[in-house]
Amino acid sequence: MVNGSSLGMRFGAEEIFDDVSFSISRGDRAALVGVNGAGKTTLIRMISGEIEPTSGELHVSAGTRIAYLPQQMGSFPRGPLQEAVCREAGEAERALSRMRRIHSDLEDAGDGESVRGLLEELSEAHDLADSTDAFRLRSNSEKVLFGLGFTASDMEKPLEDFSGGWRMRAQLASLLLSNPDLLLLDEPTNHLDLDARLWLEEYLTRFGGAVWIISHDPGFLDRIVNRVHELEFGSLETYSGNYSFYERTKQEEISRREKQARHQAEQIDRIQKFIKRFKATESKRFQVRSREKMLERMEVIQTHRDPRHMRLRFPDPPRSGEIVARLEGVSKEYDRTVFSGVDLFINRGERIGIVGRNGQGKSTLSRILAGTERASSGEVRPGSGVEVGFYTQEVDQELDPGLTLLEQLAAVSPNSSETQLRSILGSFLFTGDDVFKSTGVLSGGEKSRLALARILMSPVNFLILDEPTNHLDLFSRKVLCEALESYSGTLVLISHDEQLLSALVDKVYEVEGGRVRLFDGSFEYYLEKRQELARREFETSERKEGGRSPRELERERKRREAEERKDRYARQKEVRRSIERIERKLLHLEEKREELEGMLQDPVVIADSRRLVELQKEHAYISHEIQEHQKEWDRLAGELEG
Repeated sequence: MVNGSSLGMRFGAEEIFDDVSFSISRGDRAALVGVNGAGKTTLIRMISGEIEPTSGELHVSAGTRIAYLPQQMGSFPRGPLQEAVCREAGEAERALSRMRRIHSDLEDAGDGESVRGLLEELSEAHDLADSTDAFRLRSNSEKVLFGLGFTASDMEKPLEDFSGGWRMRAQLASLLLSNPDLLLLDEPTNHLDLDARLWLEEYLTRFGGAVWIISHDPGFLDRIVNRVHELEFGSLETYSGNYSFYERTKQEEISRREKQARHQAEQIDRIQKFIKRFKATESKRFQVRSREKMLERMEVIQTHRDPRHMRLRFPDPPRSGEIVARLEGVSKEYDRTVFSGVDLFINRGERIGIVGRNGQGKSTLSRILAGTERASSGEVRPGSGVEVGFYTQEVDQELDPGLTLLEQLAAVSPNSSETQLRSILGSFLFTGDDVFKSTGVLSGGEKSRLALARILMSPVNFLILDEPTNHLDLFSRKVLCEALESYSGTLVLISHDEQLLSALVDKVYEVEGGRVRLFDGSFEYYLEKRQELARREFETSERKEGGRSPRELERERKRREAEERKDRYARQKEVRRSIERIERKLLHLEEKREELEGMLQDPVVIADSRRLVELQKEHAYISHEIQEHQKEWDRLAGELEG
């Protein structure tokens, strides 16, 4: 459908890429990856036809329909949601409009010649409508809009009344309804909650055309793509398989290339030393010239482009009381009831995920937990010795735009020196004169990093993070995940990032329909239970529609048995992941205990009785934690063997 050959792109003197070649065929589902600035969005825009390459050839087969979803929303029509989405559905809507016009012209047609011409045109329009599934545009639009999270009451609501995130969903719906041959999606999950994300995954895996996706969500990519294109060193490298396979292959390739580069550097060094030593020696003139030519012909091996990455480690927090927070009978109302009758108990060391569709009250609940918003009724009791660190989605509102980065950190840690503040900012990629920038000029990703840096300035024992990965790239997400895995305080995580939730939480609260429901297990356990509940609701509705034949009941029995086998396997997988998490935690605790044992033998510490007692208490606490984790490891290992 689409072929690119030696494509290059320049903006003025800046070269984005210079040797990009690829081929896109029906059924391809590909991820486009690369470091920031590699040109991913530029290449997608080029394929969509928005911009022209400065060199090379781009060929699109005649009749190929391409739909492009940019990160930032462009213009979109006003009017009722469903009507506006159908109106923007590309070829499908144009085919229907053309057919309506031809039918109108046929009523006014006089002679047979003009009628024949209109009938031929009608046949062409009918074929186009058929190929784009235009005849079912209305019913399909409902399926797609419902799948992306809209409700029946939204269908007639003016599109301009929706927030930017929901308008982006409407734009995505119109692209899917246009039934293109090639879908180009730039960060399509940015404004989607978990349900909408899962629906989109299912849609894309069944989509008959080709898909190219730019995304910072590795789990989303893993379940959809069958190849990965990486933009690096100005060219495009293709890897067959999903994103996880690409990561493993890429790491092996990096190690191999770095080894080759080291050997080459050693060889170059030996040659240069020979040339320098014998350049003035007449008898070695030909050998020197030979080696000079060898250097000229030698193509230097490029190693992996290693961009600066965020460095993050949460300081060891002070110990809080056993109960960190308790909510009893809590409700919250604005112009409507957001939720009511909420009972939520958080104990020290728990790692809790809060999930649910957008607009159900997750962020409201997080603000009540953090103490930045009052409940309308009910009791909210914070625990003793609790120090809260709260990361909110609304970083624009939390950060004073008039302050510099240094001033932002000094505001939360006035006793820290400028050197200390610069060191923390450097860990979050703010170096040199960056620290004197006004907060108001920062991008979304930079503000996210700055907000995390502020939390790091004081050791907190209760972290509440509301969508912390929204503006972080893939590597920064990984760094944050690893830092949170070793964090020894209490964690509440509001997120749509499945990988982050799977790696971190051991209890899930779902906010839905004004209620908060507890799922006492990992995120995988929550997903299994959600699917089980959905299946039961479906079976109940099936029974209401009438009885089923013995053959249908037998099929249902076999399907249920298969689901049970799948559930057992999923539970074993969950146990293995829990064991891995405990092993990582034990490693961290053992390292901390060894560090404390070394400090307890220090003569300076021994001479300071107050400091000595503090360290002995901390050593006893960590030893107790190690014992508890070892007991849990033994229990899980026994469960796995059983």
